[in-house]
Amino acid sequence: MKKVFGFLIVMAVLGVIVITGCRPPELEGVVININQGLYDKAYDLAKEAVAKYPNNPEAWYRLGEVQGHKGMFADMNDSFDKSLAISQQFAPQIGQLRSKYFADNYNDALRTFYNPAIKEQNPEKKKQLFCKAAEKFLNSHLSDPARTEPLTPMATSFLQCGDTATAEKYMNQAIKMKPNNDTLLVTVGDFYYNANQLDKAEELYNRALSVNSTNADALLALGEIYSKRDSLNKAIELLKKGMELEPENPNIPMNISILYYNNEKYQEAIPYLKKTIEMMPDNKDMYELLSISYLQMATKNQEKFNETEDTQYQQKAAAIYDEALPFLEDAVNRFPDDTLLINNLGVVYAQKNMKEKAEEMFERQKQLEGNQ
Repeated sequence: MKKVFGFLIVMAVLGVIVITGCRPPELEGVVININQGLYDKAYDLAKEAVAKYPNNPEAWYRLGEVQGHKGMFADMNDSFDKSLAISQQFAPQIGQLRSKYFADNYNDALRTFYNPAIKEQNPEKKKQLFCKAAEKFLNSHLSDPARTEPLTPMATSFLQCGDTATAEKYMNQAIKMKPNNDTLLVTVGDFYYNANQLDKAEELYNRALSVNSTNADALLALGEIYSKRDSLNKAIELLKKGMELEPENPNIPMNISILYYNNEKYQEAIPYLKKTIEMMPDNKDMYELLSISYLQMATKNQEKFNETEDTQYQQKAAAIYDEALPFLEDAVNRFPDDTLLINNLGVVYAQKNMKEKAEEMFERQKQLEGNQ
């Protein structure tokens, strides 16, 4: 048994010698130069190896390995694919390298450039950061093209960098890879919306809703598009659906109220202005719009009374002033330097024959405006 065991050991050693001895000298040189960090020399030898041994999976694997070190990620993937097409021998190593370069570039793009770019206020610096982020995201994508994570932020970065064509290319690629991802469809829709391509944006938001009819972001975005097109009823309908899905989102009632207000539908605007103020008590603009809406409604009813002498209109106007009074008093307390609110409170006081208080408000408004 001892002699047999010894024979097996000898054969194993010979097997190792035979295996390593089968590696072409060019590949030995590639490995040595990689280990020494001499990537240019390794690259030249690797190219010689694949030219001389085109059916050797290690030759293509080593060429890809060197190309990765040199940042040639598209070429790296091509070499790795050729190695895998011949044999799966180096599949684990190839998978590890692809994951490494993907993660290194993706994380660097996000942390160092993309996230800072979003927060950056200086336009020139912002653009520079987005351009660098686009480069890093592209390297990440080229390192492992089967993964979709970099595509959307990469396209956004290219867009911010001024390269719309490349941005569109990768947005479309993302959709091809995940055609039924409603979140992605909305993101791509946002891309086209920001590029002022509203027809394409609308198509993508509708596709997102066909996948998930409760996607609030798609509903709100479509509502925004319809409002831009002056399709008030469609816009309101979609925003109300969005409000049902996101009842705690104050931007939805705010947008509804603004749409009604801009179309002089003050009575319809008021409930949504109140809802917005309830959710955003520090939003001065909404207080101003609500105060104007009250006065506009009252004025219209007063005009109707003057035209028809129907007292119901006079009574409606008086009721509106009654409702507006406590609201405006609270608003002026909250925003004591807002001259519009002060003026509107003075108007209400005057309409209710509270002359001294009205004069006080108008004088206060005059003083504030004189100090500006």
